[in-house]
Amino acid sequence: MAVNHQNWGAESLWQDLEPLLPGLSIEVLARTDSTNSVLLERVRSEQRSTSDRGAERPPERGQERGIDRHDTPRFGRRAHDMQPCLLVAEHQTAGRGRMGRIWHAEAGASLTFSLALPLALPDWSGLSLAVGCAMAEALEPAPAAAPRLQLKWPNDLWLDGRKLGGILIETVSAGEQRIAVIGVGLNIRPQHPGNESQFMSGYASLDELDASLSAPEVLRRVARPLILAVTGFAQGGFGAWQQRYQARDLLRGRPISAAGAEGLGAGVSAQGELLMDVRGQRQVVSAGEVSVRLQASEPPAC
Repeated sequence: MAVNHQNWGAESLWQDLEPLLPGLSIEVLARTDSTNSVLLERVRSEQRSTSDRGAERPPERGQERGIDRHDTPRFGRRAHDMQPCLLVAEHQTAGRGRMGRIWHAEAGASLTFSLALPLALPDWSGLSLAVGCAMAEALEPAPAAAPRLQLKWPNDLWLDGRKLGGILIETVSAGEQRIAVIGVGLNIRPQHPGNESQFMSGYASLDELDASLSAPEVLRRVARPLILAVTGFAQGGFGAWQQRYQARDLLRGRPISAAGAEGLGAGVSAQGELLMDVRGQRQVVSAGEVSVRLQASEPPAC
């Protein structure tokens, strides 16, 4: 499929972001299956080949800013280092969502990218909620009334009651380090359903919020807040984000079903757990255990 390449302004974006993440590279792929998969495989490849390589000289400072655009992943100079990387795909053909779901992304209609970085956290709970909150605030800062951009636990962004995008965080060991790969998919403009489960909750795109937005502009808006949220998470954990998340909590006060029970959403805990009231009893649902679905009286959600 032909892709009309967009101007990502990667050099200026790198200049803005690299002071936050020294050693950062930014790469743009014309086409790949999944940006998360590419970055995870780089780390695994590094672990497999460590014993077969001698010591390598670190890249020169000017090399860190290298920008690649190509049709299939070729790891090149970044194949064997654990430095942070922001990997963007103009067309992602097999994106992955939570619980193995496919994330459908038409070329030019979505923003799909992943950020990989070494991350040492005493508690990872609620990281995806903080990431979603940071991006929502970047895309819709200080709404005058009720926010149009809301967050559906544990990793979705919704616009006007319909699904706008999702976050997938995966980790992999790299020696004594842990590498986090944070994948983001956002709908920029309307596209045709390719996987019906993605559209069960309705479909929203950012052009409804701001018709002037393009994928490169959205990346520029969210990249800095994303990095600051992730790198600052170790200091305050999700507790520092709890009130900000609550302001955009889609499920709070609404009928939901989770963990085989039906009740009312009651917010999230300081550890990022979903709270729900079931027949007068407060229940706690941990990330990864369940899918949360609005009841029949509400628009269906997955």
